Amino acid sequence: MTPLTRPAALAGAALALLLNGGALQADTPQTGQHLGAGQRSEAGEGAAERVALEARIQALNEELESLERELAELPTDEEEEPLAPDLQAALEATERRQLELESRRNPFAITTYRRNYLFPASYTASPNKEAFREISDINGPNDVEVKFQFSAKVNLIEGLFGDTGDLYFAYTQRSWWQAFNTDSSSPFRETNYEPELFMNFDNAWRALGWTNVRNRVALNHLSNGRSDPLSRSWNRVYVESIFQRGDWAFSLAPHWRIPESKSEDDNPDIERYMGYGDITLARRLGNSELSLLWRGNPSAGNMGTQLDYSWPIFDSNIRAHVQYYYGYGESMVDYDHRNHRLSLGFSLNPLFSGGSMTR
Repeated sequence: MTPLTRPAALAGAALALLLNGGALQADTPQTGQHLGAGQRSEAGEGAAERVALEARIQALNEELESLERELAELPTDEEEEPLAPDLQAALEATERRQLELESRRNPFAITTYRRNYLFPASYTASPNKEAFREISDINGPNDVEVKFQFSAKVNLIEGLFGDTGDLYFAYTQRSWWQAFNTDSSSPFRETNYEPELFMNFDNAWRALGWTNVRNRVALNHLSNGRSDPLSRSWNRVYVESIFQRGDWAFSLAPHWRIPESKSEDDNPDIERYMGYGDITLARRLGNSELSLLWRGNPSAGNMGTQLDYSWPIFDSNIRAHVQYYYGYGESMVDYDHRNHRLSLGFSLNPLFSGGSMTR
């Protein structure tokens, strides 16, 4: 018997038992009936038959209850077999694209790009005191500051190559704010401005159980908007590919720095610390997400790693978020300064429902 016909057979058996039990009850004499003169001689035989019928009804009822319990334990016809991990990734990519289409067509909505977060408590064991002296010479930087990031994108042209190829403008801003350093007037220690123009290609190519859900080619500018000696900036072209398999995902984002003249280059050795791209590995654990970012220059021995863990709270889109960063390249002013930072706070958009897998 197939899994689909078994529930139907059990239901039919239960119905038959009900009908049989009802028929037996209908054939059983009722206690309130008066016996005729010709029937009194058969009273003894009728009583014995009644006892036998009642026993049979009780046995049928017990069997019916057993069948009902077995039927309740079987999966319903509406339940479906779980999707293969690569097909699940392709389906989620399609759903994400539809959500982003709805967002950008709504004039009152903002389409997120990278993570959006606020960390009211961000502790570093090794603040960059030398750079902070250019901001305030009253005292050094506090170990605890506020860190936050805002990131959004706007669709400029949709479907340049048929059903794919969307042109976007995106803007990301990360800030490190010495909010608790009142002796130095609570300055913004560092802010990184990152506008970019990119071509986005949604994809569903599958191989070896992984689905290439998105590819991106971007022209990116990143700077801290300061004058010398704290000025830091570079322009890059990068290619990002995102792959997903069920609850696993990883991103490869190699970049090429656009050359600058020596007189205009504020950070000529930045690739020695920031390397030539980012790699991100992410894992979904129910509604929680864990991700690890890796960047740097292995040949120079300068690396940077960022570990993020978030989970939903308050039955809303707000997520509690813990972030740990160790190494070089957390910010532009600290690209050659080794940080050891732990941040606690909140984030909005999860990795697996939109946005970029990097940072």
